[in-house]
Amino acid sequence: MTSLTLDDVEALAVGAWILGTGGGGSPYLGLLNMRRLHAEGHRVSLLSPLALADEDWVAVVSNMGAPLVGQERLADSRNIAHAVELQEGFLGAKFRAVMPLEIGGGNSIQPLMAGAHLGLPIVDADTMGRAYPEAQMTSVAVGELRPYPCVLYDPSWHRGGRD
Repeated sequence: MTSLTLDDVEALAVGAWILGTGGGGSPYLGLLNMRRLHAEGHRVSLLSPLALADEDWVAVVSNMGAPLVGQERLADSRNIAHAVELQEGFLGAKFRAVMPLEIGGGNSIQPLMAGAHLGLPIVDADTMGRAYPEAQMTSVAVGELRPYPCVLYDPSWHRGGRD
């Protein structure tokens, strides 16, 4: 694992904004949260996806909706960590790490905030490789893998029902 410095987090925010190609909003408010968390002593580490075991659970986190709405005020950084804890309770399993859904501006910082609060590493990967406009446009959906325990979108629904 590689421990991230505050300079690393700043560089990640700038890089995510560029690689997100303008999609996914601005990483600035998430970066403000990470600066505060770093000042409070919270640290995050990157974990290679190759270091995961087949049975490891990874929480893939993100925000959805219009990015501008999320820029109206600074969100509590504990919200994303709380969502991960709720999912652990629902699954009855502990997550090994967290990972971003996409590398878009706003969502690139979400797993860092969750990891900082929960003491979990961040998987050095995402499910898209850039920002994207719709939730089903991830490598998981393209590979026809279905997340457990529910499917939020199934292409067969457009063909008159589930298979």
